[in-house]
Amino acid sequence: MKSIVAAFKFLTILSRFIRFPPSAPMVGQAAALFPIVGLVLGLSLALLARALQNYVDVEILSTTLVAFLVLATGAVHLEGLKKTFDAPGVRPSAGSESSSSAVGIVAILVVILFKIKSIDILEEKLTLALLLTPVMARWAMLVFIYGSYRHSEGEASIIAANVRFWHVAFVTIATLAPASYLLGRTALWIGLSLSILALLCRALFHKQTGALTRDNYGAVVEGSEALSLVLMASL
Repeated sequence: MKSIVAAFKFLTILSRFIRFPPSAPMVGQAAALFPIVGLVLGLSLALLARALQNYVDVEILSTTLVAFLVLATGAVHLEGLKKTFDAPGVRPSAGSESSSSAVGIVAILVVILFKIKSIDILEEKLTLALLLTPVMARWAMLVFIYGSYRHSEGEASIIAANVRFWHVAFVTIATLAPASYLLGRTALWIGLSLSILALLCRALFHKQTGALTRDNYGAVVEGSEALSLVLMASL
């Protein structure tokens, strides 16, 4: 019970209101439950879409759904995305302080626009996409975290040190098996793409900044959600 509570506190808007956030070791131990948080978010998105789709235009619906996801997560992942791309080494070295902040803002805008446009064109696959995307994105975050403790600093190092191989193996099966049943081979292609994205991001962020941080988790979640929606809309 403590683990699932810790996962929700770490990944949702609850993180904005609690006085005492879960400890890094507890977050690491709860890593196998991250996709459950994604499933709750996905179910909420799917139900909201069903409730609104007969009453609002598709452009308004897609914007509403993306805004709801930002609200439900407390924008913690978008904040991590911005800080990741504002970090020295990731931003252009010749930029000023103001221009470095712009890099993070542009990253947020690109991710949000890709999400909105993908939802616009999903049509009959919308419900499944909304249900599965948050789940697979948080699985991708687990792939990013596992084995990264040697290249991380602060809380990120402690979290990664508490993520075990069985976490990744169990979550991979529990995520991809139902997704493959619902989407067929498309789910496997998406899973492969997200895992490659997670590993590439890990190598890139480490190379550019010298150490991985918690902010990188948010960048991976946001990038994975955007990529997952784009692939579902395209395949």
